[in-house]
Amino acid sequence: MSYGREAQWKRTRRDCNRGRSSVDPDVGSSLATLYFSTKQEKRFKRIESFYAELAEEVRDLQERLAPVESHDQEKLASLIEDLNDRVEREHLELKRRYFKNFMRNTLLTPTNNNYDERKYFLDALSALSLLECEMLAFLKQKAGMVEVRTIQKPGTPQYAIVGAIGRLSTYGFVRTVQLSMTIGGGADNALAQGVELSDYGVRFVRFCLE
Repeated sequence: MSYGREAQWKRTRRDCNRGRSSVDPDVGSSLATLYFSTKQEKRFKRIESFYAELAEEVRDLQERLAPVESHDQEKLASLIEDLNDRVEREHLELKRRYFKNFMRNTLLTPTNNNYDERKYFLDALSALSLLECEMLAFLKQKAGMVEVRTIQKPGTPQYAIVGAIGRLSTYGFVRTVQLSMTIGGGADNALAQGVELSDYGVRFVRFCLE
């Protein structure tokens, strides 16, 4: 480390120490305790509510549930552990309902060679916005291609929808084709694309959103 950088680092460290010393230790401790206790309480309530509601739904599906021994125990445990972490952190009730759909369908069919797909679905579901989930549900109801410019949602900019479609395409859940092409004149050909669910997207919607 050069002398100049070393001196700068020492000054930065000294300033940080001054900042810490200027805060009343009791206040800082109280704020930290309040934050973490509230955070943990919310997480506990989310997971508690999640499994209470899931148990209620599964009770009506007992005869259709796959026997526990038909699952690869290690793979199933990995999915559940990952799911629990995501449910605890998810503040949107609708997304937690989608996680519940995922878990219910996981219990209905054995987790074996399909582990990679289920892990991918769980990762995608956690990352998708509500707008992107709504787009998938919307396209599931449509037969054939839908022109992007015709897809509208009150209060949502057109290009938020364009961006959502682009993200869904990277996940492999939709496919797009250029319906027409305009050269020059400031036209945006992204709005002239057609979009529809891919077969993979249909599987995702059925497994997680329905």
